Amino acid sequence: MNLEERIISTIYGVLEKSSDITPESRLQEDLKVDSLDLLMILSGLEDEFAIIIAEDDFLDVVTVNDIAVKLRARGVSDS
Repeated sequence: MNLEERIISTIYGVLEKSSDITPESRLQEDLKVDSLDLLMILSGLEDEFAIIIAEDDFLDVVTVNDIAVKLRARGVSDS
């Protein structure tokens, strides 16, 4: 599973959405993510990738792909 697939899987687990989530999905507009959802997603990503994420680092995230970009910048790889 690549990085985007792992992120999407984590988001599905948190949101329990039946709609499609793609790398282009916008968190607020398309997935209706609120601040609590975002905290839960970040917590899920911390567990999935065994990292610590500062909430402030992810305030400018708009899409699922933005999360992947941030994680790659922190050294998280596709493996």
